[in-house]
Amino acid sequence: MSTALRIALVGCGKAKRAHAAPARDLYTGTLFRAHLAEAEASCQHVFVVSALHGLVAHAAQVEPYDVTLASMARSERDAWGRRVVEALARIYPADSVELHVYAGAAYVAPLRAALEESPREGWTLVEPLKGATQGARLRVLSEARRAREATRAAPPAKVLRVAALRVEQSPGRHLYLFSVDGKRVPEFATVSRVRRADGQLTGYQRPEVLSHIAAIREYLESASPLVPNAVVLAFDSRVRFEELAPGAEHGHLVIPLEGEERAPGFIVDGQQRLAAVRDALVAAFRLACVAFITDSSGEQAEQFILVNRTRPLPAGLIHELLPTTHGALPAALETKRLPAALVERLNQDAASPLRGLVVTVTNPLRTGRTPAAWRGRTALLKDTSLLKSLEYSLSDGALYSREPQDVDAMVRLVSAWWSAVRATWPEAWGKHPSESRLFHGAGVTALGLLMDGAVDELRRCGEELTEELFRRELALVAADCAWAKGAWDFPAPTGRREWKGIQNTPNDVRLLTQHLTTLYRERCRSREDRRHTRKAGAA
Repeated sequence: MSTALRIALVGCGKAKRAHAAPARDLYTGTLFRAHLAEAEASCQHVFVVSALHGLVAHAAQVEPYDVTLASMARSERDAWGRRVVEALARIYPADSVELHVYAGAAYVAPLRAALEESPREGWTLVEPLKGATQGARLRVLSEARRAREATRAAPPAKVLRVAALRVEQSPGRHLYLFSVDGKRVPEFATVSRVRRADGQLTGYQRPEVLSHIAAIREYLESASPLVPNAVVLAFDSRVRFEELAPGAEHGHLVIPLEGEERAPGFIVDGQQRLAAVRDALVAAFRLACVAFITDSSGEQAEQFILVNRTRPLPAGLIHELLPTTHGALPAALETKRLPAALVERLNQDAASPLRGLVVTVTNPLRTGRTPAAWRGRTALLKDTSLLKSLEYSLSDGALYSREPQDVDAMVRLVSAWWSAVRATWPEAWGKHPSESRLFHGAGVTALGLLMDGAVDELRRCGEELTEELFRRELALVAADCAWAKGAWDFPAPTGRREWKGIQNTPNDVRLLTQHLTTLYRERCRSREDRRHTRKAGAA
């Protein structure tokens, strides 16, 4: 069976010269230039696929035009795909062909449809950068170009030898497991976004990622940091594995050290961890690494996409695990540890009115309208809503304290409040958020902030924080609430809003919170005025 002929099809670009030029020179966009360079380096024959002209030899003279596949009807795109495939079939009538398409989905779909409609023996379609965004494509292609240039350079004078374990996952496909001081990784691996200005490293990440790097760095500088997740690296063929004995799976990776600009490694995953290690005020910090060796930019792109599209842990699972942790955590998680512990206690303690009602990974949401459909599930209130209200209270509300944290006292206070809520609105309690906004995100947040106001008022008056007094405070606004029926009478310009019209959006949460807290403050002032009037009359 003959080896398939590798033919590259490079999608045209919107950016063009203002005058006629060879197809390979007409399109000036950065992505087109990068696609073309990779195609010319990896395939025997290269064509441009033009939205207007179809298949175009890359040396053919083409006038600038303004036609895109996106502007065509589906039938026109399908006809375009058939036209391109038929043109290729006339050029390569008897060959096995491997079509490498360097273009977006708008180009690939009609080409694939044409091949499926009229299958050609020995023809396959390959998308080397399938699923990659424009930024990811540019990144991978830039690294591929750099790797090609490096392989043509003189052998390095220095190498790094690291003990490694070779693992064969499938025939001919190996992973290499090793550890290395994270501060040394920039000597042999890089990312394409790195730039230098006046000799200084700059432009590495966006601001929000820089803040994440700072959080990791702070953790690395703590008493006993542990980073078990491995950095993933792609090496080009300049890196080799030397067995300690014939057929052995343990040995050494030999990594050439050619300077940052010609480094043989590409960081697939772990950029932020490596940046944090680089900047951390520690002499060294060893990291676990997993590497594979390939000169294929397509394989690098595939792994980059798979690693970086991995779904993060559900927030609910993180919240449920936080109370079990004891060591230092990044700041973003550290601030949630105490609220998460309070949520756990409120959901588990026998005396808590919220026992079993908070939705967590181990306590799933109750669904269905009848007890038979509930299958023993009782949870109705999203943990994120309760967690958020507790975070507010801990930072600047009823639970805020400069003294050492008394978790038991906090749980008693919050339990007393929600017991009062249950007693004040029994008809709205224990219902699905679609049937009652009391356990809805907006309701939980608003009631949490109302608790802060009520606690502040009771403390000002020197009164105890008991369920009985919380019920008295809630009675000031009880008749104005429409949790499960009726409507809310909001101030203008909002006006009257049916109870089901309240949504868990920032605007509605703000509206409901301000309405309840304003009503409560007004009723407290009226009550205070009546007290003063009675005292004056008695005098």
